[in-house]
Amino acid sequence: MHAIPLNYNDHVLVPLAAGERGSFASMVIVTKPNGARWASGVLGHFAEADDACRFAIEYGKAEVDGRRRPRAVKSPAESPAETELGTRHTTPPCASTPAS
Repeated sequence: MHAIPLNYNDHVLVPLAAGERGSFASMVIVTKPNGARWASGVLGHFAEADDACRFAIEYGKAEVDGRRRPRAVKSPAESPAETELGTRHTTPPCASTPAS
């Protein structure tokens, strides 16, 4: 499971990818500036852990910004790193995303 914190707009996002090879559940934990935390629950399933983490980061950023949240694809066999807009994520994988 990946769990490397990322600072974003005074919040801390902790993307999580839990599962086994071929099926990783994407989740995110968000800590607000006042210390309050909330967890997303399962956001979707992905074929790769890094794709699950990238999605969790994008979801957390959208929540913090008050934007429309991305939707996960329905199946790991489909292009797992795509959102409903058909764009690929550009956030680095969770394994290499240091907190700043």
